[in-house]
This record gives sequence, structure tokens and C-alpha cells, in this order.
Amino acid sequence: MAENQPFPDADWNAAGIARAGADLAATAAQAVSFGQLGAGAQGEAKRNLDLLLDIDIPISVEVGRAQMTLDEVLRLVPGSVIALDKKAEEPVDLRVNGKLVARGEIVQLDDAYGLRITQIVDRAGRIDSLR
Repeated sequence: MAENQPFPDADWNAAGIARAGADLAATAAQAVSFGQLGAGAQGEAKRNLDLLLDIDIPISVEVGRAQMTLDEVLRLVPGSVIALDKKAEEPVDLRVNGKLVARGEIVQLDDAYGLRITQIVDRAGRIDSLR
């Protein structure tokens, strides 16, 4: 036998191949039985979600946007005013991990600012915000 055969002990002539085929055909097939499907998958999904509930994610409120050249940015000094693309009465955007999820209005809470949510953005609105 040649030494480069992957199975040196195998008989690869026609009779050996026929014998291997007959042995394979004689092997009894067994039916596979699956257990009942139940709420186990849902319970596992809930447990997986519970693992994520205490993870911090960045949330930001976008009051408006402006586009400036690098030269204009370098000329900014304390007291500079940047005109934004939104009017004062327009709602501001709430972004979670950089993606738009809601809109609202700025409110004052004691000595801090807050956001009163007025609209939850649907899937189509989130897609439009990416454009």
C-alpha cells in the first residue's frame, strides 16, 4: 500500500467499498425524539435581559446642531455664540447610544435642567434621523 493514503489500513478496492456500503445500509436508524417546547426559551431570554439591565449606556440630549469649518472652531473664545439649526420652541432630541429614541422639551428642576419627553420616536422616525 502507498504511504500517502489517509487510511492505510482501509481496503479501497471495489469489493472493500461495496462491503462498507453494505455495512452502512445495515446500520439501524433510530428516531430522534425532542422534548416539549415550553416557556423555557422565554424564561431564558428574560434572564439574559436581566444581565443587561445594570449596564450603563450613554444618553444625551441634543439641543441643536451647527456646521463649522476648522478655522471657525479655532477662533472660538469664551463668550462666542454658535447659531444652532433649531428654533427655541422646537423639541430637542433624546439619543441613547447615539440613536434618536425620543423628543421632548427642556424643563428646569430646582437648579438643574431636565427633559420632559413628549414623543417616543417610532422605527421610521429613527431611520429618518440617520439621514
